[in-house]
Amino acid sequence: MSGSSSPPPNAHSPSIVGKGARAYGLSREITALFLWTSSLFLLLALASYEEGVEKNWVGPVGRECADALVLLLGVVAWAAPVELAIFAFPLFRGQNTRPITPRLAGDLVIALILGALLQVSDTGLTFFGAQNISGALGELLGEWIRSLFSTAGSFLIGFSIIGFILVGRASFSFIAFVRLIWICIAKGGRVLWMAVKCFIRLGKDAIGSHGSNAKPLSASPPSSLLNVDKYQQDGEKEHRGEKEEMLLLGELDQEQELDLGLACGVSEALAEAAIQGVSYPSPVVYSDEAGPLITFHQEEGGLEHQLEEVDLKPIEEKEEMETPCHQSQGGEEINTQEEPFDNRKMTCGLEERLAHSLTANAFKQTSKRKREVQAPVYTFPPLSLLTPSRADSALNLDKEAFLKNASLLVKTLGDYGVQGKVEDILPGPTVTTYEVSPAAGTKVSKVASLADDLALALARKVRIVAPIPGKNRIGFELPNDRRIPVHLRDLIEDNRFYMLEAALPIVLGRDILGTPVYADLATMPHVIVAGATGAGKSVGLNVMLTSLLYRKKPDELKLLLIDPKVVELAPFDRVPHMLLPVVTDMKQAATALKWAVDEMERRYQLFADAGTRNLGTYNESVDRVRQKGDQFSSDVKGSVDNPSQLRSSPLQKLPLIVVVVDEFADLIMQQGKEVEAAIARLAQKARAAGMHVILATQRPSVDVITGMIKANFPTRIAYRVAQKVDSRTILDEQGAEHLLGRGDMLIKLNGTNDMKRVQCPWVSEEEVRQVTDFLRSHGEPVYDESILQAHGEEEEIEDSEFSQEDLVLYEDALRVVKETKRCSASWLQRKLGLGYNRAAKIVDRMERQGLVGPPNGSKDREIFIVA
Repeated sequence: MSGSSSPPPNAHSPSIVGKGARAYGLSREITALFLWTSSLFLLLALASYEEGVEKNWVGPVGRECADALVLLLGVVAWAAPVELAIFAFPLFRGQNTRPITPRLAGDLVIALILGALLQVSDTGLTFFGAQNISGALGELLGEWIRSLFSTAGSFLIGFSIIGFILVGRASFSFIAFVRLIWICIAKGGRVLWMAVKCFIRLGKDAIGSHGSNAKPLSASPPSSLLNVDKYQQDGEKEHRGEKEEMLLLGELDQEQELDLGLACGVSEALAEAAIQGVSYPSPVVYSDEAGPLITFHQEEGGLEHQLEEVDLKPIEEKEEMETPCHQSQGGEEINTQEEPFDNRKMTCGLEERLAHSLTANAFKQTSKRKREVQAPVYTFPPLSLLTPSRADSALNLDKEAFLKNASLLVKTLGDYGVQGKVEDILPGPTVTTYEVSPAAGTKVSKVASLADDLALALARKVRIVAPIPGKNRIGFELPNDRRIPVHLRDLIEDNRFYMLEAALPIVLGRDILGTPVYADLATMPHVIVAGATGAGKSVGLNVMLTSLLYRKKPDELKLLLIDPKVVELAPFDRVPHMLLPVVTDMKQAATALKWAVDEMERRYQLFADAGTRNLGTYNESVDRVRQKGDQFSSDVKGSVDNPSQLRSSPLQKLPLIVVVVDEFADLIMQQGKEVEAAIARLAQKARAAGMHVILATQRPSVDVITGMIKANFPTRIAYRVAQKVDSRTILDEQGAEHLLGRGDMLIKLNGTNDMKRVQCPWVSEEEVRQVTDFLRSHGEPVYDESILQAHGEEEEIEDSEFSQEDLVLYEDALRVVKETKRCSASWLQRKLGLGYNRAAKIVDRMERQGLVGPPNGSKDREIFIVA
């Protein structure tokens, strides 16, 4: 029938097209896999090719292919597998590929030109044995080009042809690209030049306006001009007349006027100095706030680093500068004292002029910034308090001795069936590392087990690093015949220490190559230090604390030191950074650690109420709020149960806190679970709160460094220990038992598997005393007595929980203990028929009152009740 006509011929074309597309995609994938396989085949053939050697990783076919490529193209033969992989990549991704023939022809031309240029350069290098580096084709083409255009002309023409090919392939205009680069350079140059001019202008004004010839500025309308006088280096005024440069304050908005110094790339203190006439030098590196500036001076003897204390005024002028201007009831500024200095008049005159041009809030911010600039400046200890290294303490490189030790090492290894050769010799201050490349088939475990045998043969301690991380070599660390002393001053005065962007920078020492090793305690973030007596552990703690004192102010860092031995940390007592005097009593130590936990929780509550997550963002938000003259919400103030425990108002930044516990083994034996729980909580959560813990112990056993503590202390420092088991306890591997002592240590930073051997610097007790005496003479600590008072309050609360019946039972328990000379919760439970919780509470009260001793493991408690 005509109505039921057959479908058109293309009615089923979608299915036909779909099958064709699938077939086309499959063929493309097969082609891509074939190209990639060919690329890998050629790569393996070239990698294992050696002239005159029949053996090849991919068989005789691969060797013949590699032989042909090397013979024709030379070193350019390596481009063949790369080219195949490049062609395969778009095919595998299903992208539309450009015609391959032009691309392949262009790459072939580039390869031939590169080979020819290698021949023209006439370097005389060979490739894969005696093969010419340029190949046969490159040799023929290169000689022909050189005969026509000489060497310089050949390079010019060759690189021009390569450039033409690359330009033809590019999808953008090279001229437009060069023009864009030129525009960016021109704009950047103009901005840099304007910033330099502004910096020089403000710097000269700040220096010049301190002179006695400075004239006061009279009040003027908002659009008046502030003349900026120029001074020469000798301090005399250089009159410019009409060409004097001027700052138009009336045309600046409030933010530009308040942040004048920051807009020019200088600090706020320098900007305020330019306004007030306070003299400042131009430092290379400086702190964010007004304070000691660090300047590096270049002299003939090398780079000497000195700490220059920059004060805002001479000592005799400080008292006069405290209240130079006051404001009367009518809003008019008056001077309450005589004005011996003209720059004070200039300050008052400028405030009058700014009062016309700025809002009252902006003027309040400017006055607050001036008060911050005039605040007392903390004085860092000078480097002269530390002993410099001697001139004869340089590393003595005795090449003959090193070569002798290397040959003896290879011979000794050969005696035990280990073949290899010494590739590198790396001398350091304490040990020299010999990097040995072992023969193929050598087992690393076999070499690592030869430490004692090598020590016997070489007559010195040997530490084996098998293998060296990142290398296919084995390291043998042999002690030097003469150790080079490492002094703390050399590491602190290094500019890398002051350039280190770290919240808590500490000095660790020098590595086996003599390179300084620094670290940021804030990122470590907690440290365990262990070592036998006399290994250098106490000196290492002194080095860390001293380096912190050289970089941090008392308002930025607080120290809580716990020293059961009484004498180790005593030199740091009464420095301005201390929260408390050095804690030496065991019970007070436990109380101080409990306070640290409470302080951590208080800080987290403040962070939550302020909408921040850590100490850094919290302090930044405090700065922003203070600049706006605003307050935090009342929730912040109301979030603390005991406001007297607040060391600072919510509008003051919180300092970092470092808790140092020496002789942790002694403390854990006396206080047990109480101390362990506090340390574990601090290690788990205190990092974001800006609190960091350093534990030191002479006995790194598993009952001291428990699994809970060890899991939360990612950074470990091990000095020499007596046994392998101690090394495994602290570092999770052996090695510390082979150290040499006297500051020789192994460091695992922040949980990494790689250990670094470092020589701790030497700092004497006299040097530490000089530094701490200097700090004590320039400031007094502000102790927080409430830290240790909390212990007595807890006792009163716990005692008040005893009912009259409990007191009667307590008297009966005292009688039982006095008669039997035994005391434990289970013992009282059986004798008095009590429940375990009530018996444990009675025993705890006896311990608090000093009637019985602390728990002593499986043994009975000591009884102090007199019969």
